[in-house]
Amino acid sequence: MKKAAIYMRVSTAHQEEEQTIGNQKMEIMERVGKDTNVTLITDYEYKDEGWSGAIIERPDLDRMRSDAREGKFEVLYVYDRGRLSRKFVHQEIILEELRECGIECISLHDINGQTTEEVLMGSVMGIFHEYERVKITERMRIGKVRKVRENKKLLGYNPKYGYDYYRRIKAGPDARDGYFEINKQQAKVVKQIFEWIAAGVSKHEVKRKLFQMGIAPPKGKRDQWSGGTLDRMVCDTTYMGDHYYNKSESVPTKNPRNPEQKYRKVTKGSRKHRPKEEWFHVAVPAIVSTDLFHKVQVQLEKNKRTNTRNNSVNSYLVGGLIECVCGKARTGDPVSNGSSYYRCTDRLSKFPLERECHEHGINVPVFDALVWRNIKELLLNPQLVAAQAQRRKATSPLQNQLDALHKSLKKLDDEQYRYDKAYGQNVMSERRYKTVMNELNDKREAIVSEINALEDEMVNQKPITVEQYFDGTIKRIENLSFTEKKAIIKKVITKIVATKQEISIWGRIPLLATPTSETINNNESSIYANYLENEHEVGLNVKHWHSRPS
Repeated sequence: MKKAAIYMRVSTAHQEEEQTIGNQKMEIMERVGKDTNVTLITDYEYKDEGWSGAIIERPDLDRMRSDAREGKFEVLYVYDRGRLSRKFVHQEIILEELRECGIECISLHDINGQTTEEVLMGSVMGIFHEYERVKITERMRIGKVRKVRENKKLLGYNPKYGYDYYRRIKAGPDARDGYFEINKQQAKVVKQIFEWIAAGVSKHEVKRKLFQMGIAPPKGKRDQWSGGTLDRMVCDTTYMGDHYYNKSESVPTKNPRNPEQKYRKVTKGSRKHRPKEEWFHVAVPAIVSTDLFHKVQVQLEKNKRTNTRNNSVNSYLVGGLIECVCGKARTGDPVSNGSSYYRCTDRLSKFPLERECHEHGINVPVFDALVWRNIKELLLNPQLVAAQAQRRKATSPLQNQLDALHKSLKKLDDEQYRYDKAYGQNVMSERRYKTVMNELNDKREAIVSEINALEDEMVNQKPITVEQYFDGTIKRIENLSFTEKKAIIKKVITKIVATKQEISIWGRIPLLATPTSETINNNESSIYANYLENEHEVGLNVKHWHSRPS
């Protein structure tokens, strides 16, 4: 009696749930029972569940190959050559190893033989296994792309944070397309993150706030949100209603997190963007407004330029905000004698003979002191603050939000009218009509709820006088640290163009949208904290003024 072993493999979690391993074993055991000259050794049942056939490094495949070299069995049964590998080259490597060890490999669904012709035909079957894998993958990809391109509907997804995904039901009375629906609890977190970033709150401060509020990150594997998760979220157009299918593709991982890990079920653990012309747009419910999304992108770009970590050795109060008259940026340039200057990047990046701009550098301490003095005088100007307060009153952010919500409500009414008309003319089925109506009613309910909340907030909003503003927060501007001054500069200044003779500054005066008596009288708070907590900043465009650094 020959000692026999069996090897089985399935590639996906879906196949695991359907017990495909069990189906393979059932057929193999039936064949082993017919072969009277073999006996199956229980310890030599090898199976890799959830492993791609494109990966040759698999735990039980390696164990089987090791036992084969030690001569622990004489016959190996497999369901087909594709279980060993979906790649023809890998199949031939494994089968050649088994032949060298004197082990017979019996495939239930391939040609088994000893002659040259039979071996050749078996190899041809192996080539078809690889072809089948490529064909299935490409067919599925093309099919999904076609459905999305033609129907503008979503297919199988892990939903983004802030949404629930309802999968496509192909047939039956409940047939429907896949779609995103807003998860109200998560959507509040998403909107809060966007508002914090737009108001100038740093990414690290956002992480701290979320941790203190007990809000777990999307996957819930850690207590704290990661910077990468926040970066991807606030740059994702899906949250303003513009979702894109076929945006990226899987690629092999270049720098795995654990390079010493021997076995990996997924070889393509990274993703890269496809060309934009290959993307397909699908409209989904928006969580944040288009204005808020774009405001966040502007703030992120500004953060890149003004990040204090970019200047860890020297302190530059207006770093990232100052430009040269030639249009290029000015950046800090420390020199050997301990001084530092804001110099045009054209000078720093080119050889002397290649330079196009010949503007002189500006002494950093002198320039920073001059800018801060002007900003402080500006913020302590009662006339400007009063004008800003009047402007905020005339264009209330809350009122703007309320108007936008009423417009959205009007669009829903128009949309419902069109569906009613289509249903009345028998253009739309009753089942489809009911599904659409339920979706519209859910959207209408969410908008009405938000309208009611905004109206309540506007009724309870406490006004603030200019006198209160000056007597409270703004006078503490006299005693601020460099970090606090830097935060205010980032809030107030939008651009500086400077030469050694003249400075032109553009900026705005931010005010607290809904200040309270507690905010005004809290002696422990600082203007820095008040600026960072500003959720509804309204800017006053200030005409640039001129000063002479010298």
